[in-house]
Amino acid sequence: MNQEGMFKPALIGGVLLGILSALPLIKAFNCFCCAWVIGGAMLAAHLYVKSSVTAVTLGTGVLLGLLTGAIGAVVDTLFTIPIHFALRPFATGFAEQIQQVLDQLPNLPPETRDALRSMFASGRGMGIFFIILGGFFELVVFSVVGMLGGALGVAIFEKRKPGAEPMSQPPSYRTPEDLPPPPPPDYPRGS
Repeated sequence: MNQEGMFKPALIGGVLLGILSALPLIKAFNCFCCAWVIGGAMLAAHLYVKSSVTAVTLGTGVLLGLLTGAIGAVVDTLFTIPIHFALRPFATGFAEQIQQVLDQLPNLPPETRDALRSMFASGRGMGIFFIILGGFFELVVFSVVGMLGGALGVAIFEKRKPGAEPMSQPPSYRTPEDLPPPPPPDYPRGS
């Protein structure tokens, strides 16, 4: 297993799945069985299988998918924060609605009500808090689902048998004039 060669495909697949998972509307495809996560891990597996000189095992695909999913979760969280700030003017009414709901809850302790009201009053704290909390949740979910995508990618793209001879360079074709002369024959010596 070439762990150094594993990082580049995982980075490519993870960044792609993280960006697609962070974009509004496009992120909805993750609702369909984490499609971006599985797709990113399968892309990483394809790139790794293509660059590997030996047959890639399913265990390597699982490890690759885990790494791809973790990278994707971090990228998704990092891209979601600026998108949140860009879309915040459209969501100002939402914070006011939350404060009205908090006022209508009869059994909510006053300390909790004040803490939640102050989070929603600034408009920043609760959104960033939920993004970071969601990032930790995504780290777990994307890693687990990425393992499935990595194993699936290896199962689909790896055509070689484990333990088979490594791929070698194609033979160079020479003309008979380029070949060295054959060694002299070994004649039996008489006694």
